[in-house]
Amino acid sequence: MRRYSTFNWGMFYLRQQFPGASVTSWGRSAAHNKAVGGRDDSQHLGWTACDVVWDDRTRPPLEVLQHEATKVGLEVDREADHDHIEIARAYV
Repeated sequence: MRRYSTFNWGMFYLRQQFPGASVTSWGRSAAHNKAVGGRDDSQHLGWTACDVVWDDRTRPPLEVLQHEATKVGLEVDREADHDHIEIARAYV
């Protein structure tokens, strides 16, 4: 349960820091994960990852977002059209 609490608290914290964020994908079934090209070990399957899109001109610089995410035990990977946020490997 600690992992889920860490992830949920972390996402709440990031939402407070960056209010232009919207979650487009959180937990996934194995079938949906496969259909969207997710990895077999995706944290989406365990509900400890999400994909975030941003309102116009609110997407923070990656380094800033990563710095804030690290404070609450999360990691960020930037894709062209979204940011993938998941619980840090140390918590998995």
